[in-house]
Amino acid sequence: MNWIHLLLGTKGRITRKSFLLGLLPILALLGFLVFYLRYLTGILPAWANIIIPTLLTVEAAYFTANLSLKRMHDYGRSAGWLLMLFSPLIVVAGFLIQQKYIPLQSYEGAVVLYTMAISLAFIGFLWMLTEMLFLRSHEKDNRYGPSPHAAH
Repeated sequence: MNWIHLLLGTKGRITRKSFLLGLLPILALLGFLVFYLRYLTGILPAWANIIIPTLLTVEAAYFTANLSLKRMHDYGRSAGWLLMLFSPLIVVAGFLIQQKYIPLQSYEGAVVLYTMAISLAFIGFLWMLTEMLFLRSHEKDNRYGPSPHAAH
């Protein structure tokens, strides 16, 4: 298995097994991030407490997006479907930006709106995650490349 192509490449298709194997370095990165935030933030200088967690988070998001994109290619889907996978993060970011400029205390209807939005986003996230982890994809070649099942 070519780990560089698996985590950095955006072309081609991958199987469920490759997807799960590709999640291992991402989980290790996030585990190190938790370890860093828990035990090392008081030891290192202040600039490191901003830069290191940011870099680790951006790397994990980039690797996850590339991995998920290739898994979606296995279904014949385009990159636009990544929005559904990352939709909970998009809704939360929108909520935080809105809170900074117009606090929610003045708009009771906004609470209902954001609750519905995050619920729908979470349902979409679970649907995409279920497809990528548990459902078998197309056996035939598609516009994103040859079937990875033929190689196994």
